[in-house]
Amino acid sequence: MGLITRRGACILGLWGVLALAFALLRTPAHAHPHVWVTTKTEILHDTQGRVTAFRHHWTFDEIFSAFAAQGMDTNGDGKFDRKELMELAKENITSLTDFDFFTFTKKGDADVELREPEDGYYLSHEGGKLTLHFVLPLKTPLDARKDQVSFAIYDPTYFVSFAYAKKSPVQLATHAPTGCKIEMKKPEPLSSKESSLSDLSEAFFSELGEGSDFGAQFGQNVHITCATS
Repeated sequence: MGLITRRGACILGLWGVLALAFALLRTPAHAHPHVWVTTKTEILHDTQGRVTAFRHHWTFDEIFSAFAAQGMDTNGDGKFDRKELMELAKENITSLTDFDFFTFTKKGDADVELREPEDGYYLSHEGGKLTLHFVLPLKTPLDARKDQVSFAIYDPTYFVSFAYAKKSPVQLATHAPTGCKIEMKKPEPLSSKESSLSDLSEAFFSELGEGSDFGAQFGQNVHITCATS
């Protein structure tokens, strides 16, 4: 796949056209990541106060958005509406299924299974950037009053860089129990061996296997804590 790894091309789906852009722009200092995403998440609860889903809002960088939106303005009005972007939204939801939507949820130390997003996902375009909106349900609801519930958003291969928005990055929503709060823990500093990503070659990243968790060190863990009743 050249400068774009097979994993990266699969993630991009319809956005494979970006391979040319990355080939033209790449320098050793820009080996990884290739895509930057700013995230906001709403934590949804049911009427029993249990965590049931995450409502994600992922805003992609301007370069990625510009290439991804090429040819999508079908009515030629200079804007991108939901209808025009729906095919692209569907393609990305389908592609991201193979990577668990880069959302890693835990109950204590145990992994938590997620279900595929519900209908109602869409892409919006504002300020030259695309934002993917979707709800990601938990397979089984979790009660943060009884269990330690946490999640992190990251790409294990660090092809995509995820970072939370500075304003209102994570919020409790819909029936959150009284006394619940969000605690965000910053990732540990990089070791001296990995202190400079620019020193890591594209070959290093292309050799990361399916079981690699290199990108976990860049993921910010979000803990949901609730006072016991």
